[in-house]
Amino acid sequence: MTLDGDALWEALYPAAWKLARSADSIHERIGAAFAAIQGLSGEDFPPEQRLRFNDIVTRMTVAGAVRGTDGGLAKGAVDNTLASMPDDEATEIAEEIFELFVAVAEIHFRD
Repeated sequence: MTLDGDALWEALYPAAWKLARSADSIHERIGAAFAAIQGLSGEDFPPEQRLRFNDIVTRMTVAGAVRGTDGGLAKGAVDNTLASMPDDEATEIAEEIFELFVAVAEIHFRD
């Protein structure tokens, strides 16, 4: 079920803030921004933004999780993906997260 513009804006605002206000590396910033929106799903977004959100999730988890020798989780999918992600791709994902925030802000302030 699609969330209303207010709820989406409130969920995405911390992600945009983490991208803009941190002196951390681009990888740390997108990791923090993604953590802020990880509780959302594609169905929370209107169709226009759903594909963008789903693409961000795919790109942030593409490397998959790493299991330890004991079978437990050694490194999560996001951390593993970030560990091998080139800077230019990290920058693209940061832009995608911010553009998603802007699109949702337009809905939020239009309503």
